[in-house]
Amino acid sequence: MKIVIIEDDALIAYQIESCVRTLGHDVLGSFDAASEALEFIAENKPDFVFMDIELNGPMDGIQCAGVLKHSFGVPSLFVTSHDETQVIAEATKLDPLNFLPKPFTDKNIEAAVALADIKLSHTKQVKEISVSQLGEYVFNFEHLTLKHQGTIVRLTPKELKLIGLLFKNLGNTVSNEEIRNLIWEGNEISSAAYRKLISRANENIAGLNIASDKGVGYYLEEL
Repeated sequence: MKIVIIEDDALIAYQIESCVRTLGHDVLGSFDAASEALEFIAENKPDFVFMDIELNGPMDGIQCAGVLKHSFGVPSLFVTSHDETQVIAEATKLDPLNFLPKPFTDKNIEAAVALADIKLSHTKQVKEISVSQLGEYVFNFEHLTLKHQGTIVRLTPKELKLIGLLFKNLGNTVSNEEIRNLIWEGNEISSAAYRKLISRANENIAGLNIASDKGVGYYLEEL
């Protein structure tokens, strides 16, 4: 992927850039203020931007992300030390790829990039295939809903992410790593909590089964 970094802390920007390059992605540029970044992005469109919410200059990260989204169609992944509800709520209105809270490790960056890649790929596929069906169930990727015989199935956010990922990959096994990265975003999770999510999701889709490909991952099948 092609990525731009907009971050006013030089050490943090360097950490993100080093990690992203190690993962094999291209960093097109790194900026500490919005104005120069916007001029650059107008000529060099990235797949997404690592966006610090607090930036040098008159335009903050949320405002800059708004311009990127509405003028260039470029999504942002917010890097933030904020935990204020109002700030996060404002940023969420822009439908960001994710939030990367400070302080973070390289592992957190790796998970954030992996999730961004999944979401961007998902967005491209949704434009071509908006629904996927198995048995009496239909998953709508545009509206992120699962319906059984026309009725919406009530799921928790984690269950919805899991089942959506499995519907997206019908006929294939989704690796444990990909599932963990999407749902827990690189954070540590116990095996018991992982199995519990699988079990609870299975309880909500009678007639289907989240089956284990032992040691590899899970796939969705019709009973």
